[in-house]
Amino acid sequence: MRESAGRRLAFAVLFAVLAGLMVAFWNPIEHLKADLRADSQGFKFSIELATHLFEVGLRKL
Repeated sequence: MRESAGRRLAFAVLFAVLAGLMVAFWNPIEHLKADLRADSQGFKFSIELATHLFEVGLRKL
């Protein structure tokens, strides 16, 4: 069962595109909401971490 490299590559690309389309169109609004929640939580964590490190730096002075 030896297939050409081009044929395997074509099938890999086809399946990758199909998987991407399935994920993109399955429920795009939920994906967008999840991305926004993750971004806002990451931003909040970054601010809290920066504040904590700033306070630690001030204590050392």
